[in-house]
Amino acid sequence: MALAAQGPWTDRTVLVTGAAGFIGSHFAEGLLARGARVIALHRGDDRAVLGQLPRTALLRTVRTDLLDEAALEGVFAGSPHGVDTVVHCASLTGNLLSRRERPATFLDSGVRTVSYVLDLARRYGVRDTVLLSSAEVYLSATDRPTREEDDFRTSLPYAPDGYYLAKNYAEMLAEAYAHEHGMRIFRPRLTSVYGPRDDFRADSDRVVPRMFARAAAGEPIEIWGDGSQTRTYLYVTDLVDATLRMVERNTHTVLNMAAQETVSPVRLAQLICAALGRPELITFNRAVSGGRPNRTLDLSQLHEVIDFRPRSLQEGLRATAAWYRSHHFPTPPPTPPLPLPLPEPPSPTESCVR
Repeated sequence: MALAAQGPWTDRTVLVTGAAGFIGSHFAEGLLARGARVIALHRGDDRAVLGQLPRTALLRTVRTDLLDEAALEGVFAGSPHGVDTVVHCASLTGNLLSRRERPATFLDSGVRTVSYVLDLARRYGVRDTVLLSSAEVYLSATDRPTREEDDFRTSLPYAPDGYYLAKNYAEMLAEAYAHEHGMRIFRPRLTSVYGPRDDFRADSDRVVPRMFARAAAGEPIEIWGDGSQTRTYLYVTDLVDATLRMVERNTHTVLNMAAQETVSPVRLAQLICAALGRPELITFNRAVSGGRPNRTLDLSQLHEVIDFRPRSLQEGLRATAAWYRSHHFPTPPPTPPLPLPLPEPPSPTESCVR
């Protein structure tokens, strides 16, 4: 890995939770490229993500369970350079059905991990803490793009969705810690993030990797509802860049993060098929709800803070497809060598010659 130029992250020690996951691994990589020392916490690496990170003395991987507060404190206490920044990416995720079937599991996991992370950040004098939040905190519908203030401070309706509840709890606890202890806690609110190292298994609960897996297998991509709903998608390294610049600027602790481009699931499926060079096989399941008609975030504050120019969805999907081909498509067997030509049979005259 090339040496990073001196910058705001050089020689900082940054603890990244969920570092063997999709988003966490990209934060670890982005911070290493900026010259930071990274403590990469993970509960396990069943998808071999950590091996895709740069090999450098700046990276230290630690296997620990964030629900084990004593073990987590041991990481903070054992860091020879202390901990300057925490980027909390780890989160229990699932589709809407699983989140509603197991709300206590999602809420309990989210409540305890963020409580431990914030308390240890306070006790060990961490300068900056980043809690990855989500546009899922906005449950109430609006007739305009959703602004940062359209959150729990305005309305907090109950829903039996453990992920939604956990993200709102994390944000409220962050507000309380900042108020009482003067901590700098940043909460970027994400929309659908996609890119390399996502979980592309066929049973993924995320729309982009699920579509990739089905298209690659030559199976139809199923669209829920009538396909008219629209969403925005953000390439993972654009999220990393925007979040780190948000921390550097230190003018806003909450920012919506998304791309301006909105697409329907049908258009998304078409772009994914094109990126993979696969035929468009698209079906509709109108018996299943496609969710909200649209989800659009107001990005005016984001563009006030940084010059944010995320890549287009088509460009990001092509980059994702290139990575996907190299990591998920089976390697074709080597072409066997052509057989050597058989020698010509001897003529009768030659056969008599000795």
